[in-house]
Amino acid sequence: MIKYICNKMFTKIYLVNKGKAESIMYKILIVDDEKIERRGIKSLLKKLNIELEIHETSNGKEALEYLLENEIDILFTDIKMPFMDGIELIENVKNNNLDIKIVIFSGYEEFEYAKFATKMGVQDYILKPVNPKEFEATVLKIINNLNLEVDERNKKNKNLKFMKEQLLKSLLDGMPLDIVENKASELIDLSVVKKSNRLILLDFNDQITDNQYERIKDVIEENIKSSFDYLKLNPKQILLIFSFNENTLIYDLVNRIHNSIIDKLNIKLYISISNRFETIEKISECYKKIQLLIEKKFYNTDKNIFFEDEIISNSDMVIKLDDDAILKQIRQDIKLKNIYSIKKQFNYLCEKYSSDENFSPVYVKFIFSSLLKEFFKSIPEINENKLKEDIDKIYKCDDFFGVMEIINMYLKRIEKLFLDNPVMMHREIESIKQYIYENYNKDISVEQLAERVCLAPNYLSSVFKKETGENLSKFIKSHRMNKAKEMLDNTYEKIVNISNAVGYPNVSYFCQIFREYFGVTPQKYRDKGEIHEEND
Repeated sequence: MIKYICNKMFTKIYLVNKGKAESIMYKILIVDDEKIERRGIKSLLKKLNIELEIHETSNGKEALEYLLENEIDILFTDIKMPFMDGIELIENVKNNNLDIKIVIFSGYEEFEYAKFATKMGVQDYILKPVNPKEFEATVLKIINNLNLEVDERNKKNKNLKFMKEQLLKSLLDGMPLDIVENKASELIDLSVVKKSNRLILLDFNDQITDNQYERIKDVIEENIKSSFDYLKLNPKQILLIFSFNENTLIYDLVNRIHNSIIDKLNIKLYISISNRFETIEKISECYKKIQLLIEKKFYNTDKNIFFEDEIISNSDMVIKLDDDAILKQIRQDIKLKNIYSIKKQFNYLCEKYSSDENFSPVYVKFIFSSLLKEFFKSIPEINENKLKEDIDKIYKCDDFFGVMEIINMYLKRIEKLFLDNPVMMHREIESIKQYIYENYNKDISVEQLAERVCLAPNYLSSVFKKETGENLSKFIKSHRMNKAKEMLDNTYEKIVNISNAVGYPNVSYFCQIFREYFGVTPQKYRDKGEIHEEND
């Protein structure tokens, strides 16, 4: 009856993890100086009808040598063995930080052994002769835990991968590196991209499946021996970010990548390559250039590889390609709810057409009507009739600002929809707080902070109050005053130096603010240590 229950338990375990860990074959090492005991454990494992890779050694010394050279998931070990006993083996496993599930099986029912097993995180302690039912239940429990750990690891890696992709895209959109690093929060390795100086854009004729992406990556790794970041921009584009200095060799490298993908995978593609950029802050500019450059494929059907230093001679074509690239980027940004990039691209269009009167009014209206259509797709409260009405208004506008008024109405709705997302807003507010913590000694204004996260100052203040329960200006002042109090408590710095250190170059104004906040002047506080904090 018990055996039936155990087998049923295993069936349930397997089904729960089907599609997640079912392809994993766990590796087991049996350590015992008695061959008959090893055979017995091996026989019990085989009766479970689980696909396992089983190895065995006759003592702890042999086992440790094997473990240091091979990956093992579960270790079954006896205690009393020559050369190195089970206790020493387990200690060495832990000292070498080997991630292994350990089960002790021994004929010695001693309290000290059990105590040691508990201390060292041993999974179970089985007495010899081994009870088959007890052994089966132990193994199944361990395998289930391993499956759960694999699943959790996969989820974590997937989340980290997604986070890194979004941060890299933000960097390409022009977000400052310090903000990107702050958002990474030391969870994601950005060392490769920080050392990079080249971009390669792969543009495919057809949408690429996940399986094809992985095969393409393998082909690229065969050709690029140094570290690189691999970013899926959309179903038809891949971006490579890496370091490569020689112009003459980059041509050969790109050709190899292109030919290898065609020969091995039979996938047609176009490639654009950036010039070297000296600092990572230039990556956004380079990215924009190679996105524009790849559009040359429409005018050069017999060519597959384009380099940044190739000049587009037709200025009208440049204008058109630039607009197409921007609309394409906005379309992608809407999907990702990246309001920072949307506003940046929109501002670029506004500056471009407001500063040059030579553009055709009809063409300008066409571009912004196309933009309106993209915004419309994400605003549920606006119906198609309203959209048609607003497009008609655009074409009837007598001036550029009339067009902008209509577009801005849609943009504000988009912004509200995206920023009402609590996760997104929490991230931005935390970014603002961190900046204040690190720069309270500098001139900080609400306007400056708002520009940093691409929000209107009033809107930022409102969101900050909603998120933290505190006015933004008051938050800045509060942090500065508390830092000043700390310096008065713990240092002998002059008042004028403390004033400068917390962002108040005017010492008189600092003393006034300090008194308003704490009820006493800085000097009296230092002399008496009395404090009465400002009432909310």
